Amino acid sequence: MNPWSAISRLRASSSSRHFFALLGGCSLVAGLVFIGMDLLGHYWVLRRPDLAIPISLFKGVGFVCITILLLYWVLRPWKKDLQASQLRDSHQRQQLRELDQFRELVIDNAMVWINVLDPQWRITLWNKAAEQISGYRRDEVLDNPAIWEWLYPDPDYRASIGAKVTEILEHDTMVEGFETRIRCKQGEEKIIAWNSRRFFGEDGTLMGSIAIGQDITARKLAEMELERLATHDSLTGLYNRHELMRRMQDDVARAERFQHPLCLLLIDIDHFKQINDRFGHQAGDRVLNRFGALLKEATRHVDYAGRYGGEELVIVLPETDLQEGFEIAERLRNRIESERWSQAGSDIGTITISIGVVAYPDLDGGVDELFLAADLALYRAKNGGRNQVCIAA
Repeated sequence: MNPWSAISRLRASSSSRHFFALLGGCSLVAGLVFIGMDLLGHYWVLRRPDLAIPISLFKGVGFVCITILLLYWVLRPWKKDLQASQLRDSHQRQQLRELDQFRELVIDNAMVWINVLDPQWRITLWNKAAEQISGYRRDEVLDNPAIWEWLYPDPDYRASIGAKVTEILEHDTMVEGFETRIRCKQGEEKIIAWNSRRFFGEDGTLMGSIAIGQDITARKLAEMELERLATHDSLTGLYNRHELMRRMQDDVARAERFQHPLCLLLIDIDHFKQINDRFGHQAGDRVLNRFGALLKEATRHVDYAGRYGGEELVIVLPETDLQEGFEIAERLRNRIESERWSQAGSDIGTITISIGVVAYPDLDGGVDELFLAADLALYRAKNGGRNQVCIAA
């Protein structure tokens, strides 16, 4: 046992005063014994000068032995305390090691992505969930700056992510629910929601930032799907009537404000009831589904189509005047007429459509007025023999 360490521990103990009192007493006893042995030795040297050296050695050895015995007697209780203290310290260190191992085990086996960045943006921790979600192994990622390019291949997007990391590390910004799109090793994209903040060591030194990520790809896809179901007709895949009217209100108001043209095509499938009667409603549903796909193919990216009701469909053409709208309607009518329709092995034959065309500002009015004019033009097309395009008067 290191005596300086022992004395240091004893100084810190609650019984240090008692210990040093005993130590002082032992020193006094040892000193008296030494003086007594010195006087006795001097007496024998005077009588036997030839024994001077052995007597001197005896005094030195005797003093050392007595001192050791006294110190052993004094330190024995404190030795037991020190041993108990060392045992407790050893037990505490073992508990701390076990706690660290448990913490590492929990982090590594957590169901969420956990990674740690040091102040130089190097990844120092990458748990199993991070491996599973991203596809990148721990040994590929640790201390490898290429991971940023792997996860965020687009340089502009990667720069925006870097700006967010800088906010966290340099400005102590806490991030909650921050969503990013990552490119996984297998090539697919995933959406991750992040909670992140920086952390410090016991001495106050910045250690880096810890990020916890949750894969919300499936949830986001479900929300996209729910939004689509809320705004789209499930049969045709086009906008439903509510969403169609909402968008038209905005576009008509914009056309009025800026005096830009806007064209509306109101479409009716000729003799659609006969298709249902001859081939069944499932065949009619498949025809409507195919019509929805054809209308999407026939429109530009600025145009949109919706199901107005039953077999009536609508195409809205922003920035399009009446003549252009008429030409688009004619191309669509020819396209539908030339299509061969068959469902479930049954040859339906030719299907035709009638179209009413109206445009703003040729007709000055709101959405209701445009629909009324388009409906009258469609009625004339149907009464005129169907399979034709009529312009609102």
